[in-house]
Amino acid sequence: MKLLQQAAREQSWGIQYAYRLAQEFQRLLRALREQIKDETDQALKQEETRYKDSTDGAWLEEREQYYRALTESLYLQRRAGLIEVLFAWWSDVLRSSNGVENSNLSNAGKETGALARRFSTVEILRRVRCLEELRDHLSRNIQEALAIEVAFLGIFTT
Repeated sequence: MKLLQQAAREQSWGIQYAYRLAQEFQRLLRALREQIKDETDQALKQEETRYKDSTDGAWLEEREQYYRALTESLYLQRRAGLIEVLFAWWSDVLRSSNGVENSNLSNAGKETGALARRFSTVEILRRVRCLEELRDHLSRNIQEALAIEVAFLGIFTT
């Protein structure tokens, strides 16, 4: 959310700025992935310690695979949640530009209102379309970093 609030205050959205935002978003995703990996690694270690003398190696290998899959699943779920925050942000901008008071992110009303005054409805919808393409690309297993960079160039350049 802080990234979006900073973006709303930025007056010039050029290619370099969009790329920098994409890099910040990717850093956020890497930190998220590391946090999830640390949590699942810790859970696996607890299971290994608890069951190492009472099970065979095959069971522990299966648990390792389970935790790897769990890590990836949780990461994809939380990444999707961050993309949904972007959707909520731009939906609020669109609502504000059309005089609708309801918002998804009530604590960002000032920033979304400022963007609503800055962009036309057509420009806002173009940005929402870029988000839809990002979600689609990520679901098709396109390289994450490239998909994010392309989307952020479409969303955060004027």
